[in-house]
Amino acid sequence: MLIQKPPADLGANVWMLGTSGYPVYLVRGNREGAILEGGISALGPLLAEQLKPLGVGPDYVRQLVVTHAHPDHVMAIPSLRQMFPGLSVVASKAAAATLGVEKAVEFFRQMDVALTRSLHGSGAIAEAPPSPAMAENRIAVDRTVGEGDVIRVEDRAWTVLETPGHSDCSISLHDAERGVLVVSDATGFYLPASNTWWPNYFSNYAAYVRSMERLAALDAEILCLSHNAAVVGRDDVRAYFAGATAATRQYHQRILAESKAGKAVRQLAEELGAEIHPQTPVLPLDFFQKNCGLLVKQSLKCGEG
Repeated sequence: MLIQKPPADLGANVWMLGTSGYPVYLVRGNREGAILEGGISALGPLLAEQLKPLGVGPDYVRQLVVTHAHPDHVMAIPSLRQMFPGLSVVASKAAAATLGVEKAVEFFRQMDVALTRSLHGSGAIAEAPPSPAMAENRIAVDRTVGEGDVIRVEDRAWTVLETPGHSDCSISLHDAERGVLVVSDATGFYLPASNTWWPNYFSNYAAYVRSMERLAALDAEILCLSHNAAVVGRDDVRAYFAGATAATRQYHQRILAESKAGKAVRQLAEELGAEIHPQTPVLPLDFFQKNCGLLVKQSLKCGEG
């Protein structure tokens, strides 16, 4: 079953909050909770409203876990720190390093403004709130984690899995006891309306496929994505992973074939970007073309291997 409209109770004391395009996940314990994903700044006021009926006060959320250091996954952190003064931000070492670079976070702020305007224009949020004040262009991380580390929410254990491919800093989170898996963008950008995927192997194609295969083997009951949906039900999660993996391999083979037929990297990137942009026009066409350029380069770098 696909869940697309937050707020929604996914089961296993996990709530999907935020917007369909930019969900974050609340793990609920008796005395404390954690937020998984750092969203965009526009989610701040919306999350405050969604948390009220759940009885979540300023002392309840103790941790926020960053899955990777991309702008649409970290820019709500300043607002969430204001909402939850004792919040501890957790991320991989590589993500923490990126979030400490002023030029990177300044770029993130620019992207965040564009995404907020797009959400407002589409009606996904009622207003476009100003970005929260930041003393500097850095986002502090309080704890770094890596492969095999455990993040505890009361007696609940979330195992950290390093899942590179989308980015070098990407992590996923697995609650084996309850069958919950948070994969962020490790499986690409899913488009539920057409049941299709835009693969997102921006840093390494082979690592991306290995990460997906590893995550699929965990046989989760609840799958938390970072865009457009969560998937509930073991059979549906299996089908999701099968579809994502097949779509990724097909995309890769298409790039190789069209490149072999004579298409230049730029031409192929522009064509691929023009295909995906109408399906998710949240940013200008050239944004998608530049990112498709990364996909073309990663596929050509990997080749048939």
